[in-house]
Amino acid sequence: MKRVIAVLDLPPRRSLPNVRASYKAAAKRWGAQVLWITNPLHSCHPFWQKMFVCEHVQSLFGSSHVLQLDNDMVIRSDCPSPFDLVEPTDFAMVSGRQSPQRRVDRASWNQMAHEEWARRCDVLAAPAWTHPNGGLYLYGTDAFGLMFAEIISNLLPTGGKHDLGCDECLIVNHLWTFHRSSIRFIPPDFNINLHQTPAWANNPVMQSFIYHFVGPTKKYLDQCRWQRTIPPELPYPWDAKANALANRFGENPPHIWQASNCLQSDTIANLLAIYPQMRIEILQVLDQSPRQTDEVRNVDRNQQFNATHTSYLCLPKLLLRLGPNSRRINISGST
Repeated sequence: MKRVIAVLDLPPRRSLPNVRASYKAAAKRWGAQVLWITNPLHSCHPFWQKMFVCEHVQSLFGSSHVLQLDNDMVIRSDCPSPFDLVEPTDFAMVSGRQSPQRRVDRASWNQMAHEEWARRCDVLAAPAWTHPNGGLYLYGTDAFGLMFAEIISNLLPTGGKHDLGCDECLIVNHLWTFHRSSIRFIPPDFNINLHQTPAWANNPVMQSFIYHFVGPTKKYLDQCRWQRTIPPELPYPWDAKANALANRFGENPPHIWQASNCLQSDTIANLLAIYPQMRIEILQVLDQSPRQTDEVRNVDRNQQFNATHTSYLCLPKLLLRLGPNSRRINISGST
């Protein structure tokens, strides 16, 4: 079956050179072909035009496994193939919720949007937690061609509305109604929503596999460096400990590395960024041993947090720095 990376690349916002270069390199590694769709597939909003991509690919290549991407994404040069994660009979997406601030309860924006589009299209409303990050869809044309045709049949009855997360709601509601057992979620590493990971957006060194420059983060897109260097470039290069460890580990890092406490946020972030298979075990939130300080300016962070019983305040900073890479840490103790 043909592997196709299909990209709607329509005016007024065309893809940038680093986007195109990263897609081309990824296609070569994954044994796929990139299809740049530079002319409108239908006279409707681009959100609706996404629904016509499946049929367009089928007409050009026949039966295909399609990775449908937006044109504001960058693929790091060591990104493994998402085609290998699922079968063409699965419909794979990445969760739209990548920040704890994004609610998924019954009163959430997600649920309201799903229910409104369900009403418009006369289908079931998918649960709020299933709302995807719409930059990436991975599916087989044979398995889901009819579903996209059914979605397209709602274009005129809905007046071509494109509000309320249009393409995400159209797709996930129809999947939930007709193909619920085919829904697959692949890890956030394959579609990092930088609007929800602001600590990564303005850093040109990629810390995971696929970045999606959503909304105001697009201003950083042209600065993003997708090619890995040898040795790997650190996102926080001033961290002496991470530099020393990277030199020691080389290309054979340990599967698990132990950090003494969560104040080593730069070191932890650097190691997780350059070693995508590494997991880090944080032995305790803070080290109990005090350090020499002058008690005024050079205040020992361990001492102040321990004295005030507020060591938990270290964790939000760490988690914000790590973003989706936080799922590869484990805190085995606390104070």
